[in-house]
Amino acid sequence: MLQFMKPGFGTILPEDRRAHEEWVEVLMRQDYIIETWHCDLSTGIFTVGDIARDRHGLGDNLCGLLDIIREYHVDHHKTVLNILEEATAAASSFFFCTTMREEAQEDAPLFCVGTSTIGSGASSAGRMQGIFAFTPVD
Repeated sequence: MLQFMKPGFGTILPEDRRAHEEWVEVLMRQDYIIETWHCDLSTGIFTVGDIARDRHGLGDNLCGLLDIIREYHVDHHKTVLNILEEATAAASSFFFCTTMREEAQEDAPLFCVGTSTIGSGASSAGRMQGIFAFTPVD
């Protein structure tokens, strides 16, 4: 597991492309399954890939933040919610680590690295986007 990210931990910085790229690079050097995601802040709807949809226990319907965090360790909900709430208020770079319940296995770590941009007009609320990094399934 990454030395600087432990389950239940996260951080948010003013938008910092360098920090974001370094966090992603560290994860990509590991044996994690990486998948992108994004969220339209005007609707709160997340768009995730097939792996994230499966690991998060999501159906084929549209999903929001509470759907995304449902499988996260309950003790980590507040940390994740606080980070993502701050990211919707100002352009930010953020990461968090949590654990997810896996069927017939120990809890598996999940890393999330993302950025947010805030829209400047009434027609654009902004966007969050990033990656999820999952441990491989045996």
